Amino acid sequence: MRRRTALVAALVLLALGLTAQTSAAPPEQVELDDFAPLLADVGDGLGLFVNIGRDDYCAWVDGGFIGPPPVDETISVKLSETGKGAVVASFQGDLKIELWRLDPDVPPLVDPCVDTDAQSGPWATGSAHVEANDNDFDGSRTRTNSLGSEDRGRSWTQVAGRGTSPGRTASRSPRTTSSESVQ
Repeated sequence: MRRRTALVAALVLLALGLTAQTSAAPPEQVELDDFAPLLADVGDGLGLFVNIGRDDYCAWVDGGFIGPPPVDETISVKLSETGKGAVVASFQGDLKIELWRLDPDVPPLVDPCVDTDAQSGPWATGSAHVEANDNDFDGSRTRTNSLGSEDRGRSWTQVAGRGTSPGRTASRSPRTTSSESVQ
């Protein structure tokens, strides 16, 4: 009976030792000076420039992509390493946005500058509060990767001859998420 009890205790300790997390590094703050996502909504014919103006982006492209893109804000990202090697990344911030109409005479998604070059200015401008998280940022493949973001924005639309007027507030809530299963 003692042998059986000792064997069970040893197996329990072994199982706990195999599943326990090893110590993880403390969170690290990293400043990104090149965060400028560009998004397209082909169905509605709109292009979204986040944290960079279209004119600044196109000048950077025309200049041969020298240096980091001329973004409006540096983004602070928190990186935390898990005990199994995956890096969890999260950030939040208030970012400037420009919404441009895509040119009707160009096939969609040729290039952000070419797709919008017939427009005299943005269709709408404003800001968005963005919160994002990715639980396997560096693709360690040691866990199921799930990521998500919550975005709330306010735009100001251009009114011909009268400056700008407040537009509507848009938000995506609850949190938008996606998952990728790793085998």
